[in-house]
Amino acid sequence: MATYTITELAKEFDITPRAIRFYEDQGLLSPKREGPSGRNRVYSARER
Repeated sequence: MATYTITELAKEFDITPRAIRFYEDQGLLSPKREGPSGRNRVYSARER
């Protein structure tokens, strides 16, 4: 399954990573968390 970082997703849709975080706060996106303390957001094709 393809995954995307917040930066890759933002570039694809020509928006800022902050906008992606806002959509997450609004409950529109729910990325998987990886890395130390779940710091890294990993988006799947579903969020794309």
